[in-house]
Amino acid sequence: MRSAKSFLVLFLVLFLSEKLLAQTVRWNPPGGQLGFNQVSELTLAFEDCEPDGDPRLPQITGLSVGRPSQSSQTSIVNFKMTRSFSLIFPVRPGTRAAITIPSFEVQTDKGAIRVPAANFTVGDTPVGSSGLAIDDIAAASLATPKQTFWAGEVFPVNYSLNVLRRYYHSLASQVTWAPAPFVAEDWNKPEPNEVLIKGERRVVSDQTTRAYSKQPGTFTLKPASQMVNLMVGQSGFGFFAQASVEQRQLDTKPIDITIKPLPAAPADFSGAVGNFAFVSKVVPTTAAVGEPVTWTLELTGTGNWPDITGLPQREASNDFQVVQPKSRRTMKDGALFEGSLTEDVVLMPTRAGTYQLAAVRFTYFDTKSGTYKTITSAPVTVTITAQAAQPATSSNAPIQFSLPPATNTASAPELPTPVAPVAPENLPREPIADSSRGFVPMAMRPLVIACVLAATLVPLILWLVLAALRSKQRDPQRHRREALAKLRTALTELNGSAPAKPEALRNWQHHAASVWAIPHAAPGTTLLKKRIAAQHGDAEKWTTLWSESERALHGRTTALPGDWVARAETAAREVNVPAWAPFSLFAPRNLFPFLFALAIALTPFTGHADTGTDAYKKGDFATASTDWAKTLPSSPRDWTARHNLGLALAQQDRWNEAAAHWTSAFLLNSRSETTRWDLSLGLQRSGMAPPTLVELSHGEGLFSIVRLATPGEWQLILVAAALLLAATVAVMLLKGFKRVGAWTLPASLIGCLVAVVLASAATFSLHAYGDLANPQAVFVWKASTLRSIPTEADTTQKTSPLSPGSIAVAEKTFLGWTKLNFAGGQSGWARTEDLVRLYR
Repeated sequence: MRSAKSFLVLFLVLFLSEKLLAQTVRWNPPGGQLGFNQVSELTLAFEDCEPDGDPRLPQITGLSVGRPSQSSQTSIVNFKMTRSFSLIFPVRPGTRAAITIPSFEVQTDKGAIRVPAANFTVGDTPVGSSGLAIDDIAAASLATPKQTFWAGEVFPVNYSLNVLRRYYHSLASQVTWAPAPFVAEDWNKPEPNEVLIKGERRVVSDQTTRAYSKQPGTFTLKPASQMVNLMVGQSGFGFFAQASVEQRQLDTKPIDITIKPLPAAPADFSGAVGNFAFVSKVVPTTAAVGEPVTWTLELTGTGNWPDITGLPQREASNDFQVVQPKSRRTMKDGALFEGSLTEDVVLMPTRAGTYQLAAVRFTYFDTKSGTYKTITSAPVTVTITAQAAQPATSSNAPIQFSLPPATNTASAPELPTPVAPVAPENLPREPIADSSRGFVPMAMRPLVIACVLAATLVPLILWLVLAALRSKQRDPQRHRREALAKLRTALTELNGSAPAKPEALRNWQHHAASVWAIPHAAPGTTLLKKRIAAQHGDAEKWTTLWSESERALHGRTTALPGDWVARAETAAREVNVPAWAPFSLFAPRNLFPFLFALAIALTPFTGHADTGTDAYKKGDFATASTDWAKTLPSSPRDWTARHNLGLALAQQDRWNEAAAHWTSAFLLNSRSETTRWDLSLGLQRSGMAPPTLVELSHGEGLFSIVRLATPGEWQLILVAAALLLAATVAVMLLKGFKRVGAWTLPASLIGCLVAVVLASAATFSLHAYGDLANPQAVFVWKASTLRSIPTEADTTQKTSPLSPGSIAVAEKTFLGWTKLNFAGGQSGWARTEDLVRLYR
């Protein structure tokens, strides 16, 4: 009894220990290397258990952890069920030091389980498979002409990007730089060029901005960063070859800047620092009482314009009524520190006399000389005359006037200078009432499958039919089978005639000789017996039948033995002629025409009024845009609805959204003059300039061909080219099987040439459209942020600015977020409301 209890206890201990050991929680991978500043994935794997609530991770120094995704799996091996649950965390090391995830406990549905610690090293991941670090391939730097400047002095900041030419693909983003505490302009446009440095060709891109500091002290120019697309290989071949691109971020080093305080300033110092010019003008200098006199001051130059609030005050006699001046600040395009400030003071004289308008002084700090300079305008004398007397008039007295004396030397009237008319600014056009839809392009894989099937399936089926017909026609057993059928027909005729008909008996002999493939017209018994025996037939039976037929035809008696027909029918049934072999169509004689036609074909490759309209006409543009937007989910291919929606948005000055919908309308009907006008107007008014759309809107050079068809239509043309190529192969097959005339060779070559031209034009055009030819293409219509994970709560995650006008491909959506893939290979999450789908 005691031994039974002990055995039961031991069994329970072993059973429970097995169960407890099966329930584990661990990191996967449990250690290894992470790339510095690179987003990777770590999985917290639960075996035979699931987390009870959200696991609370310990504090991990140097590692940013995002919100996890989850997955679960159940498997049965050897009748044992295993459950696994995974939390997949996006992580990004922010330090190059080793990182340790401490051991911690996590609550599961089977109780608390301790997670073992995990240790990782952090290093620089090589670029592609080159084995080179990013610093060996590309570098970025900030530079200033010196490190010490005056407070308020505007100084240039140069950003330089340097990339090995064999790795350079394109710039993936603009320069990201936080200038604070400095005031700075925007960076100018990059102009990459190639230079030879230490024997290697490099792509160098320089950009410049200007900045200044209001306060003195020691400050740091923060690092600038930029995303660059690097070529690390190539995938595909021929027309479908694409560069494999890896995106990397380059960061500059910070620069320490010393800002010196200005010397003690004079009392009339305005706060302007830089290089300025000052002009004072009075027009007219002679006027009558009550006539206006305009006194204009204009300040121009380069300096700290954001800190210049106005011009010096002016003094005028109390005999003038002064109209308050209105300042006009005009800045150079794209500049923050170059411009002019103009103030016009209108003086209305109330008394005649001679007045002097005092000189105006403007003091600024000159950074070149390091001293204060004062610009003084010259004083101006203004003469005011008395107002001319007006003749008294009465309602009862006539008005008196006199004409000037007539002269023959009167001067000709002065004609105005002719000025060429200025074209009016582009305005949105009228909405289109009729609905019309365009073609949505296919994804790349279905397109390739359609082209391959179109180019191969039709010729393959035709070849199989022709080869089968030829194989049957040239089958060496065909004549034997036909002769055997005729032999049986002759026996049917002999069966009903007595005596035997000589003609029917001769037919039997002729067909019998054909059945046994005897070429002799009148074979003897010896030859007949030899041929039948060679083909495994009953020679004795056939030679007997043959001898009896010979006696009936040429002997004294014309009668056949009574059982002759029955014996002949039995012998005919016993003949086994091989049937047609289907695999014979693959014989070289049948396969050669197909290969010949294929070689010829491939040779060129190597050598009505709706609610929205009513609202629009009434000027209710908000209602019109709402109504037209409601039609898009059910009719996303309706380009007229896209056109009308863009009009309503443009009337509300929502030009970015309008440009997005007009882009979609253009991609659905690129030949319409309306959609071309829309695209050009949208890009002009929104200020966005995606390179592909700009080229398409201009329609110059090869892009005049590209926009002759939409991406969907070019795909149809590509399939049609494949069908045409298939037709030429089919014609060549007919020629190879000698079923058509000699005209087929030039016709096939012309067809091949046309197919190649169409395929080349379609392939080039689809390549030119780029991501715009993807059915999941989206248009980023507002400035946004691209995030590595779909949340705004994690402030430590990797982010990048997302410029309006960017074109991307939507991969998937998640709770108001859309994952975007860009042509350069980068990807990330953006808010769905910031995007416009171009085809969906």
